[in-house]
Amino acid sequence: MRQVRIATVAFLVEDRPQSIPENVERAIRYIRISREKGADIVCLPEMVTTANVAPELEYYAETYPGEFTRAFRVAARDEKIHVIAPYLVRSGGRVYNQATVINKQGEVEGFYRKVQPTGGERRTVTPGNSLPVFKLDFGTIAVMICMDIYFAEIPRIFAFKGAEIVFWPTVSHGPTQESLRSQLLTRAMDNSLIMVESNLAGHPPYAPYSGRFRPATARIVDHNGDIIAQTGRRHGVAFADVDLDEVRLTSNCVLLREPDHIKEDLKSITRLDLYGEEYLKLAKKQKRSY
Repeated sequence: MRQVRIATVAFLVEDRPQSIPENVERAIRYIRISREKGADIVCLPEMVTTANVAPELEYYAETYPGEFTRAFRVAARDEKIHVIAPYLVRSGGRVYNQATVINKQGEVEGFYRKVQPTGGERRTVTPGNSLPVFKLDFGTIAVMICMDIYFAEIPRIFAFKGAEIVFWPTVSHGPTQESLRSQLLTRAMDNSLIMVESNLAGHPPYAPYSGRFRPATARIVDHNGDIIAQTGRRHGVAFADVDLDEVRLTSNCVLLREPDHIKEDLKSITRLDLYGEEYLKLAKKQKRSY
């Protein structure tokens, strides 16, 4: 049995602009709360250092590794907790929307750079070009960021590379809350994954009639598509205890074994050769916007 306690953050944003130091301090406070409640790993939301800052600071990026990396490394080491810390970085003259994976010794295990930036981001942010998984002391994880959720290939590749938990830090609130929930649950079920969302939370909770439209939902979804923990519409931290050795069964949907061992069976029958050929054909005709 590999028992792991997951924590994920609904990060409070105020009705006024926040400063970058304030965001970093608040993020570290959530890390501390997560460890006090016994979590092994915690996920912060996308672009956490620049959440709700003045417009001119929205795309402020550290020269990687820099000030933010140091702060989160210290927090992870001091609290002895694995941390998923997403923030903008500058590397090789380019800006990336990066999630840095830091282990509980305060060491950087690696990073994921958002593969599918939004239309607004692409004026500043360069897409990443790799889909890594990270082996931590309790199991194998991966990270995808915000817009990535619309591309089903990403979590499928992570699953086939051995990921057991996929973290999804985001700042999204639409196009509808139901669309986000549906996509998150579907990605979990399609790939027999535990999916973990971290997002921003308004204060007071979700009042769209007064312009406070952040849905405030941090949630954890198991491989059956069940939401096993969430913050609702309030800021805070959601926790869930999961056993990564639990046999992940379905109701004989793959039809190779009864009961199914879905991830292994899906991996064995998925037509990667055919899909790869078709994607290559499409890629030759693709008109890319970046």
